[in-house]
Amino acid sequence: MVRYQPIDAFRGIAILGMVFFTVTLRLSSNLPDILRHNVWGSVHIGDFILPMFLFASGLSLAYYLEKKDKDKKSMLFKKVVRRFITLALIGISLSIFSAYGFLEMDEVMLNAILFICCVALSKLNWKIILCIIFIINLSYIALLQPDKLDIFVGHYLGGYPAALYYLPVMLAGLVIGKEIISNGLWSRKNKLFIFIIFVFFIFFTIFIPLNKMTASPSFVMLSILFSFLVLAIVNSIMSINKSLNILEYFGRKPLRYWLIMYIIFIIPLWFYIEFSKQSLPLNIMWYLAIFISLGIIIIFFIISRIIEYIAISN
Repeated sequence: MVRYQPIDAFRGIAILGMVFFTVTLRLSSNLPDILRHNVWGSVHIGDFILPMFLFASGLSLAYYLEKKDKDKKSMLFKKVVRRFITLALIGISLSIFSAYGFLEMDEVMLNAILFICCVALSKLNWKIILCIIFIINLSYIALLQPDKLDIFVGHYLGGYPAALYYLPVMLAGLVIGKEIISNGLWSRKNKLFIFIIFVFFIFFTIFIPLNKMTASPSFVMLSILFSFLVLAIVNSIMSINKSLNILEYFGRKPLRYWLIMYIIFIIPLWFYIEFSKQSLPLNIMWYLAIFISLGIIIIFFIISRIIEYIAISN
């Protein structure tokens, strides 16, 4: 089966965006408003990067399950469990550096949790999945009572309670990915699905303000719409030419870049902060922080190529 290349390019955009913001936000405390991120009660462009990656993971999961359909159920179960354990162990290992506390939930752990949930729900009809998305969003309204939103406070990405409310993003990617395999991106079902998500967005925005910090339903629905729009743009560009090939390369091994970033930058920075008694973010000027972030991405690319060269040589 031929892989749907725009998914890798789309995921490449997401992982590079995550790397860029992860590095930049640790280096500079005076970022312009457009580059701000994780601000309570508001939404910025960088807030959509993580949901984009979760959406891309749902798309990829559809292809992963399609390729594994011929496996025996016991074999598929073992592969799914192995993948979940790998992601979870990486999340746990990085948690003190990535989520600012051992066993706290970070991006990799969130991906692991949503991955196993989406696999469990993958055989359901898309209409049932839409109902699940609506019920998850509806349950959020109970948290709007006084002090109930405190469960998200003080935890990176909102902590484990927020995982449930991010689940619709990956589920949406899974539904759309399965339809892409069958009938393409612009199938009637995908159009209807996105329209219903838009209706959900309008409905929940009336009652619940956009807030990335608590994964509010209005923010999550907007994230799905934003992700689909970016995917559609990537799809259009790649149908004309292959100018996004470099992004496709980054999208094939996103976990590699995440690990490289922590090994060569985040973990050494963490030890530096601990021993120098400083705090994050550092006081580097925002334009210099951007320059450093882009330079680190180039370094990641070089290191990745070296890893592949060594692997081929051996």
